[in-house]
Amino acid sequence: MSVRSQATCMAAVCVSLLFGASAATQPKEQIEIQKEGIQLIGQVEDSARDIRYNADRLSALAQSTMISKWSHNHHLAQIRSIVNEGLQPAFNRLMEIQSQLPAWKQQSINKMLQSAKALAGDTNSAILSSKAAGTIPPAMNAEYRQLIANINQHAETLVKTADAAGDYANQALKASEAAAEAPGK
Repeated sequence: MSVRSQATCMAAVCVSLLFGASAATQPKEQIEIQKEGIQLIGQVEDSARDIRYNADRLSALAQSTMISKWSHNHHLAQIRSIVNEGLQPAFNRLMEIQSQLPAWKQQSINKMLQSAKALAGDTNSAILSSKAAGTIPPAMNAEYRQLIANINQHAETLVKTADAAGDYANQALKASEAAAEAPGK
């Protein structure tokens, strides 16, 4: 076994021991709250991926003066809808249960929330910039193109943070459940 493999195995054992020790004392309600948190983080990640798709499309569309404003407005409306119907309800519930989650997950939620707020603000600004530009094609509106790049960046940060938090939370939950089911409990 290589040194790297040994280190990985040791880290996995340490994580399972850490979580296993606390899992034995965790009531089932706490585990259910953690499961709900994982689901909500997954919802945030899925929504962020959808937003990133639309922002990628907007970035591509903003390269041509031949693309109609309707196409841009359509993708902006999609992003706004995903923020309002996907991200906002997930974050509202995450904020309700945040104090019942482990500290590391609370920090991840705070980081995701910052990205989501910035994303929503830039989306609103892009919509206003598009309207204020009148008949000027989006490809010629530098402010609009920068806002689209910002939306894309915030969505990417949100995807990465949610993905990492979700993966880590799933591993921690598995360790908690395994410790709870261990013989002699």
